[in-house]
Amino acid sequence: MPLAREACIRLTESPGHATELARIAVAEGFKTIVAGGGDGTVNEVLRGIAGAQVRLGVLPLGTMNVFARELALPLKWEAAWERILRGNSRWVDMGWVNGAPIAQLAGVGFDAEVVESVSARWKLYAGPLAYVAAACRRLGRPLPRLTAQAAEIGTLPAAWVLVGLGRYYGGPFTVFPRGSNTNGLLDVVVVESFDPKKALSSLTRLAWAGHTQLQGITYFQTSKLLVQSSAASPSALQQPALEVDGEWRGRGAVEFGVTPRGLCVAV
Repeated sequence: MPLAREACIRLTESPGHATELARIAVAEGFKTIVAGGGDGTVNEVLRGIAGAQVRLGVLPLGTMNVFARELALPLKWEAAWERILRGNSRWVDMGWVNGAPIAQLAGVGFDAEVVESVSARWKLYAGPLAYVAAACRRLGRPLPRLTAQAAEIGTLPAAWVLVGLGRYYGGPFTVFPRGSNTNGLLDVVVVESFDPKKALSSLTRLAWAGHTQLQGITYFQTSKLLVQSSAASPSALQQPALEVDGEWRGRGAVEFGVTPRGLCVAV
C-alpha cells in the first residue's frame, strides 16, 4: 500500500481528543486531515477543522460508517486510503446544531436515548446489535414530549426527530428518501408519538423508507429547525436528548442549521 509523503499519524487517547489533534493539524498547515474511525470520530475531527481550508478524508473503521456510505467510499480501509491518495475532492453541505458541526445525521428523542445507554465497550463487543438491544430495552419507557418548529411545517408535537444531510441513517437505511448532501437543505423526520405496541413495526418501516406515508410521521426539508421540550417543567429529564453522528451530546433545546457546500471531502 502506497504511503503519503509527509503524512503524520496521531492516535487519540480519550473522547474529544480527535478534535484537539485536528486543530493542531490545521495550525501546522496540513491540507488533508483524515479521520480513522466511525461517525463519532469523523464528527470530532470535523469539530476541529470546521471553517478551515482543508480537505477531510475518512477511513471507515467504525460500527456503522454512515458518512462513508453516503459518500460511496469503500468500507475497507485500504481501499479508502487509496481513494484519499488520488486527491479527488467534493464539496458537501455541513450541518450545525447549537453551533457544533454535523457530518451526516442527528437525532432528538428516542435514538439519542438509545445511544446514551450503549457503552463503548458493549458497542465494540456487539457492534450494531448493541443498538438493537438498547432500542428494545428503551421501548417500554415513556419519552419526553417535544415540539419541532420550522417555517415549512409550523410547530408539531414530537416524540422523536431525525435530521439528515443525506439519505442514510443508522447504516445502509434510506430514512431520508429525498436526501442530498449538496442541496443546501436538512432532511427532517418528525415522529409525533411513539406507541411501544407499534414501535417495532414503525422502526421496520423507517429502516426501509416506508415511513413517509405513515400517519403521525412528517417528512420535510428545511434550512432551520428548532426542537425543544413541550413540558412546562424545567426538569432535566424532560429536556430533549441529542445524538450527533451516533454520539451522545446531552440534553436541552436544540437549533439546527446548514452551510451549503461548507465541507471539502476526499472522494
